[in-house]
Amino acid sequence: MRKKDLPSSGNSGLGEDLVNSFRLQFNMYFGLVVLTLLGPYVVNHFIKGRFAMGLFTGCILFISGTNSLSIYRRRVQLIPFGYFYAVIMATLISGLFLQGESIIYWYYPFVLIVLASATRMQARIMLIISAATLIPAAFYTIEFAVAARFSATYIMVCLLGYLVVGLIDKAQQQQATLAITDPLTGALNRRTMLIHIEEAAEACRRGLGTASLLTIDIDHFKNINDSYGHSAGDDALTSVVDIIIQRKRKLDKLFRTGGEEFIMLARDLDADGSLAFADSLRAAVAEGEILDGKPITVSIGVANYDSGENIDDWIRRADDHMYLAKRHGRNCISPPYIASVPAVEQKEKA
Repeated sequence: MRKKDLPSSGNSGLGEDLVNSFRLQFNMYFGLVVLTLLGPYVVNHFIKGRFAMGLFTGCILFISGTNSLSIYRRRVQLIPFGYFYAVIMATLISGLFLQGESIIYWYYPFVLIVLASATRMQARIMLIISAATLIPAAFYTIEFAVAARFSATYIMVCLLGYLVVGLIDKAQQQQATLAITDPLTGALNRRTMLIHIEEAAEACRRGLGTASLLTIDIDHFKNINDSYGHSAGDDALTSVVDIIIQRKRKLDKLFRTGGEEFIMLARDLDADGSLAFADSLRAAVAEGEILDGKPITVSIGVANYDSGENIDDWIRRADDHMYLAKRHGRNCISPPYIASVPAVEQKEKA
């Protein structure tokens, strides 16, 4: 059975964090490079009386240096890249009119700066704007043959750079996904479970909602492997996870903690709600078409977070309840869920 993509498992967050961290690091080191390379140019512009270019280049130096220092001290980019982009564009266009074709050599590193500092969508828009602005300016200010060669190479650098960065981003996202998910089922792995559970517990301590742990174990899983083979066991695992993923909410997280054991972190459910949710998962698996109609069931233990409880005790309570469900005959939850009966129906029964 092919593993399905599980966008609701929350496995893209780590990739985005890594990309954002890369952008911060790039901008921090970029500020140092700009200070080293452009500093002499700023001084030279003012000495030669090119005050407009000196001011524009000085603005680039100031913005990149300010961001570099802010990132180094507080891991925050103080001035948004959009402002920086506008200043560089103004500098490059002004340079064409004030210095001629010698400025076009700075256009190519500008493409790399955009690709490394902006999000993919922002980079696409910024590169289109730059090409639509800088290429006509080049034809207007410099010799036609030089402008034509520049236009072709600039467009090529933009396109190839955008494609390469896209491939790198995709590879980074895939690597991040592999780092936090179980490769067979696509559920989040144990490495990330404690982080999410600790965050949920901390939110509960601060009075920001509730959280429940649902320990889910496939009944008689060893018999499935022994009777039908490990391939059938893998199919059972992926099918059960698919059913649970379809039933869970976006804010819930599913983790694979062992061979046939999973833990669901459910947020913002009261005691009755978490039991009802667990029972709906149990029923969905029992009614699901798994292994060509062969019955597959799960036992689920439910533990709502108690204020002040440590993480290990919380997980242990959920495990203990799951083992109680096993002892009570499997294909059930513990504590048991008793659906509320409307008052009218209760009267009729009486």
